[in-house]
Amino acid sequence: MRIFKPFIAALLVMAFSTAHASTTEVSRLQGVIEAAVEAIYGESCAQLDLDEKQKKVRQAIESEYKLNVVIRRAIGRNWRLLQPAQQERVLELVKQLVVKAYVSGMNGKARPDIQLGEVIAVSDKRIEIPSKVHLDDKTYNVLYRLGKMKSGWEIYDIVAEDISVVSNYRDQIDDHFRKGTAAELITKLENLLTKEDLNEDIKL
Repeated sequence: MRIFKPFIAALLVMAFSTAHASTTEVSRLQGVIEAAVEAIYGESCAQLDLDEKQKKVRQAIESEYKLNVVIRRAIGRNWRLLQPAQQERVLELVKQLVVKAYVSGMNGKARPDIQLGEVIAVSDKRIEIPSKVHLDDKTYNVLYRLGKMKSGWEIYDIVAEDISVVSNYRDQIDDHFRKGTAAELITKLENLLTKEDLNEDIKL
């Protein structure tokens, strides 16, 4: 019986940390989503232009989560191909692209109804929060993957309709670096930001 005590203790710790994550992270994520949606559809934001809405959406997200985590994972091994200044520039440009695509993609559509499900414990340092997004008479499944880091629980990937944001971007960035340079990637990102018809289906 003594042999199993450490194992049982570990299970209890994991169960406690997961239960704590369940009560706090769902509320935290819900708050961020509601703030982002309100920045686009709220009455107080109705007169704001797209640039101002993008700033508010970004503030809502970055008040709780570090976008760098998702972007770094998407860049993957290509990160070492960037000089420090280029790394900072790419991080900033991708942040702007993601937020612009989200706001532009919602423009002209009805306010979405977003419902979060129960936390799925993958391990003591990995959880997933499923959600259903009801938008324009359609329902989409979106899964948020979170990891426990020094800064707390951070979103490290988002899976929409079985398509991973991290994998999708990584494939595109990998493809770019097979024939392109870091400087060319920055130029490509800058050019994408000038487009008015950006949506959540960004192609690098």
